[in-house]
Amino acid sequence: MGIDGVFPQTVFRIGSVAITTTVLTTWVVVAVLSLLALVVHRRFRVWEPDTWQLTIEYVVEYVENLIADTVGRVLPEAVSYLTTMICFIAMANLLSMLPGVGSIGQWRLQGEIRVFIPFFQTPTSNLNTTLALSLVSLGSTHYYGFRQRGLKAQLMSLLEPVAFMLPLNIIGQLSRLFSMALRLFGNVIAGEIISATMFMLVPALAPLPLTLLSMITGVLQALVFTVLTIAFIADAMQLDT
Repeated sequence: MGIDGVFPQTVFRIGSVAITTTVLTTWVVVAVLSLLALVVHRRFRVWEPDTWQLTIEYVVEYVENLIADTVGRVLPEAVSYLTTMICFIAMANLLSMLPGVGSIGQWRLQGEIRVFIPFFQTPTSNLNTTLALSLVSLGSTHYYGFRQRGLKAQLMSLLEPVAFMLPLNIIGQLSRLFSMALRLFGNVIAGEIISATMFMLVPALAPLPLTLLSMITGVLQALVFTVLTIAFIADAMQLDT
C-alpha cells in the first residue's frame, strides 16, 4: 500500500453518494458493536458467567474506575455512553490492523502505477469522523450539564463570570471541539503515514513492529479522547475534578 492508500478512497457509490473506505469501516464497527450488544443482552448470566462476559464486565468496570479517578465518583448515567465511546474508537482504530482484514481490497491504476486500496481503513484517519465524534462529545457535555443543573443554569454558564464573556466562552467551546478532533485525527493519520512510508522502504521488517505500535497508539487515543470527554462532562456538571 502506498501513501495514497492512507487517505479515504471511494469503494462504491449509492446514487451520487460516494461510500469511502472510512465510511464502510465505520458501518462494520457499528454493526459489530450492535450485534455484540444484542448477544450480550440475550446471553447475560448472573451465575457462572462465561469468559466473554467477564471480559465485557472488566471493560465496564475499567470505565467506572476511570470516571471515579477523574471526577472523584462514578457517574452511573454516563457509564454506558462512555463505554460505548471508548469501545467504538478503539475498535475503529484496530479493525484494519487485524490479520487478513488489511488484505481485503482491490488493485487500482493511479496513473501508470498499480496500488492496492484496502476496503477497510481506520475511520479516525478521516477528519470528518473525528469532527463527528467531537460533536457527540460536546453535545453530551451539555446534555449531562442540563440534566444536572437544569437548562437555564446550563445556558447561563456561557455568561460566566460576566455577560460580556459570552463570545469568549463560545470560542472556548469551539476550541474544545476542534482540538479534540484534530488531536485524534493528527495522531492516527501521522501513524498511518509513517507505517506506509516504512512499509515502502523496508517491507520485510516494518509490518509487525509498526502494527504493534499502531495498535497501542490506537487504544491510547481512544483512552485520551474518553478521559477528555469525562473531564468536560464533570466541568459541565460542576463536579470537582
